[in-house]
Amino acid sequence: MKARVLPLVALALLPAVASAQRGGGGRDRGTKADFDGMISSSPVGLRLSNGDVEDMNPVKLLADKRKDLKLTDDQLKQIRAMNDALKESNKPQFKVLDSLRTAMRPRAGADEDVERVRTQLARQDVVDVVKAIRDGYDAKLKEAVALLDDTQKAKADELVARQARDSEEMLAKALGGGRGGMGGGRRGRPPAA
Repeated sequence: MKARVLPLVALALLPAVASAQRGGGGRDRGTKADFDGMISSSPVGLRLSNGDVEDMNPVKLLADKRKDLKLTDDQLKQIRAMNDALKESNKPQFKVLDSLRTAMRPRAGADEDVERVRTQLARQDVVDVVKAIRDGYDAKLKEAVALLDDTQKAKADELVARQARDSEEMLAKALGGGRGGMGGGRRGRPPAA
């Protein structure tokens, strides 16, 4: 049985290995993170927690900075409702992230080549999941900003831009890459729809 499974796994993973050797193929979306460094420097495989990703949520930031933004009770209520909706909609992605964190742990005694391919696939999946979560954050941020007046929008732009810079730095450290480790970093509030 084992003799049949290994060749099948190798055949299934061959396109991913070939793609990685060519430079990533179509799945590389500007990611410049040094995943090998990330894995080798951490006994758990991935140094990015769900809390780290949740801290990138600009809608939560707006609710947290209600005094700085001088939000009305109605604005705060609506922004908190948006944040709650984001939390609920992101639950499946965070479960996937948990599974990927487990999948990226080094396995003692496993074949090096199989482990390398397995972790490469999991690495790209981590990037994809985090990008999907951040895209959801950006979409909901547009809705939240629409509730603000011009003075509040200016202050929100500052806060969100600072959060975006901090998030990019944190991702670069957690994923082992340089600035913009996830690619497509936000630069303040998304453009009005």
